[in-house]
Parts: sequence; C-alpha cells; structure tokens
Amino acid sequence: MAYMTYSGPADVVLLVGSQRIELPGLMVNMGQTHTDTFRLGILPDRQEREQCSWVEITLPDGYKQSGQVTHTAFGLLVFSTHDQWGMSALQP
Repeated sequence: MAYMTYSGPADVVLLVGSQRIELPGLMVNMGQTHTDTFRLGILPDRQEREQCSWVEITLPDGYKQSGQVTHTAFGLLVFSTHDQWGMSALQP
C-alpha cells in the first residue's frame, strides 16, 4: 500500500462535543503515517483543534477520510480511521 500525502485546500469538519465546525477550503497538510493513522496540519490559530474529538476531511478530488483524534499539538491533529486493513478501495 502506498501512503498518501496532500497539501492544499480541503473541506474539514471538526467535532467539538456535539458541535460540528465546518471549515470549507481550509489549507491543510495531510499525510498518512500508518495504514490507519493520518496527521493533519492546520493553522495553529484554529482553537477548535485543541478540543476536537473527531475530524472529517474531503480533498478536492473527492477523497475522504475521517476518524477519532488521538493526539493534538501546535497546528497538528493525529487521527485514526481504525481501518487497519486500509480499505481505501472504497474511495473515488
């Protein structure tokens, strides 16, 4: 399996408690670090990132990933899809 990387605009949704925060066209730096683990670099001034528990991301070509946030740091979210077998075949 090839790991994916992407830098550019994407539609991002952060879940903070029961609130969905939609961030269309947000500039991101995304990369797959393991079969089911992704890192998502976003602007550090997005205070929501510190408290979000779930993230959804849609790239311009329709590729989507979402998962539980497992770690936050300055300008960075790490999330897991819990898809250890990498079922990305369902992607467009």
